Amino acid sequence: MDNQYMDMFLDESHEHLQSLNEGLLRLEENMEEIGAVNDIFRNAHTLKGMSATMGFAKIAELTHEMEDVLDLVRKEQLKLNEDIMDTLFKCLDSLEQMVDSVGNGEAEDVVDVSDLVAKLSSISKGTPAPAAAAPAAASSSAPAAGGAGAGTDLDLDEIDLDVMKKAKEAGMHMFHVKVTLMETCVLKAARSVMVMHALDEVGDVIKSIPPAEDLEQEKFERSFDVVVATGADAQAVQNAVDSVSEIEDVLVELLDPDKLGKSEAPAPAAAPAAAAPAATAATPAAKKEAAKPAAAPAKKQHQSQSVRVDIEKLDTLMNLMGELVINKVRLEQIGQTHRLSDLMETLEQMDRVTGDLQNIVMKVRMVPVSAVFNRFPRMVRDVSKELGKEINLTIEGEETELDRTVIDEIGDPIMHLLRNSLDHGVESPDAREAKGKSRTGEVGLIARHEGNNVVIMITDDGAGIDANKIRRKAVEKGMVTQSEADSLDDADAVRLIFLPGFSTAEQITDISGRGVGMDVVRSKIEALSGHVDVETHIDEGSVFKIKLPLTLAIIQAMLVRVQEEMYAIPLTSIDSTINIEPSDIQTVQNKEVIVLRGEIIPIIRMEEALQVPHKKDSDEHFVVVVHAGEAKAGIVVDNLIGQQEIVIKTLGNLFAGLKLFGGATVLGDGRVALILDVATMIQQ
Repeated sequence: MDNQYMDMFLDESHEHLQSLNEGLLRLEENMEEIGAVNDIFRNAHTLKGMSATMGFAKIAELTHEMEDVLDLVRKEQLKLNEDIMDTLFKCLDSLEQMVDSVGNGEAEDVVDVSDLVAKLSSISKGTPAPAAAAPAAASSSAPAAGGAGAGTDLDLDEIDLDVMKKAKEAGMHMFHVKVTLMETCVLKAARSVMVMHALDEVGDVIKSIPPAEDLEQEKFERSFDVVVATGADAQAVQNAVDSVSEIEDVLVELLDPDKLGKSEAPAPAAAPAAAAPAATAATPAAKKEAAKPAAAPAKKQHQSQSVRVDIEKLDTLMNLMGELVINKVRLEQIGQTHRLSDLMETLEQMDRVTGDLQNIVMKVRMVPVSAVFNRFPRMVRDVSKELGKEINLTIEGEETELDRTVIDEIGDPIMHLLRNSLDHGVESPDAREAKGKSRTGEVGLIARHEGNNVVIMITDDGAGIDANKIRRKAVEKGMVTQSEADSLDDADAVRLIFLPGFSTAEQITDISGRGVGMDVVRSKIEALSGHVDVETHIDEGSVFKIKLPLTLAIIQAMLVRVQEEMYAIPLTSIDSTINIEPSDIQTVQNKEVIVLRGEIIPIIRMEEALQVPHKKDSDEHFVVVVHAGEAKAGIVVDNLIGQQEIVIKTLGNLFAGLKLFGGATVLGDGRVALILDVATMIQQ
């Protein structure tokens, strides 16, 4: 099915599945939390309605069965246990697979859910409770009886009345809502589902006439009835339904379950009489008019909350923004060269506008890291169960924002570091107890801003990494010599785990191995112009620190000249720039260094690093002091041109082997300048 609603269905399904995931994790921690059950029920109900509307019967069937079980739980007719929780988690996994396969253009039934449906069915039927299923299912067997009176032809059975009475005892109001759609409404089923969802937001839907299944299959004319239990007033119910478009009329009546009883004849009289104190007008027309002033702002607010935009459109917008910046710099150069004061004045205005525009485009591309973090609580639960460990995951700073292109890439490296911490960082409960620690291991996932960077830390209070063991393994594998290993301090020795091919054989498991693939983690982070480092203490735990730039598109850089060529060094990597005499350069262990404020800094001659022919010696050298993580170096250049905003362009596959360069930029005069990859230069 390839239509305009498909993308919307997939996006919203993924949101509901994520909410289901979070709700189930909350519920597993506290199986008595009815609020979590209600949230899960709402998400399952909405997902069922959406999938039925789109014609995905299998997804609708599975969510319907989940709804039945959850409904019994929230009515306290069924007690949750670990088996039911595991079944619900399996349902969630199956739903994710089905939605993914639908998104890939495959059939939804590539996943066989018949066993899960049967299991859910037996769970809901194997209870002593009188209700064999959810109210929606119960009502489907009882067709609406006619002749009770306009707007209250509800045919409420004993179960419905019992539920309503309990809700009334809990201090809730019962409302009968009659909704009439416009004659021009095209997707009646979709509108009815949206109404049900809107009512679910203000309370709990007890019954609908016709039943939910018929609404989803458009088996109704223009109007339908809903009984809803809520702590809110009639106006809130009215406003909730009014927020849905293409609705012609909404009638809200207060119901008293004690007066409905077995005979429904008094219902018409009882409802309007009770409606007066609820401040609802007597006639539907007057009611609609009264609700309009309150409903109008609600609609406006609802529409302006967010707009879904394809990431490709944002990429195009970013590229156009980049071209604008290049042309702005070009115009500035022309203005300076020809001393055109009028042009320079206009360019100052243009500079402000392009700056604001650039900031907004950047912000539009920003996504909270929660988009990545929210998949990890479930993973930690599954892995800790598999390993027989007790682990508590804490997440901080999930609202921290990063560029969308970075967000898409960092999921796997973080996943790998987390699995490492779970498998090899945190000890087994018995081992922890023997060390005097609590049986539950603490693993943290922390994100925060540091200047123009975002720092993500994966922490654990586990065993830590033994530097001696790392030295021994590195020597065994021939990665370093014994003397080199001995000369490394513990912090540098531990960093050897990031070398390609490094692993500690006795630690390899199905889940991970401390060091297995760490080089992949490092290369992936560095490809994003980031940096990864580790800090560890034996029996206290480890901290893996990932530092990433906020954006990868437009950056501030220092332009430098080497012979006739211009190069750009990202400003975020620069500590300072200094002038030195040739005599300031000293040699230590065959390496050239300078002493800056008592710190010994190795120097890199750009001519040698780039193999540029040497032309003449100068009386003074310009040195750009740069850093990558903890490491520092001084890059010797012929001249400093100045700071400039540059647009990063990738070098493409043809120049993929040029490790020294992180990309290129087009300067104002049309020349191309290569952007130096500082981390690679320091490591060489």
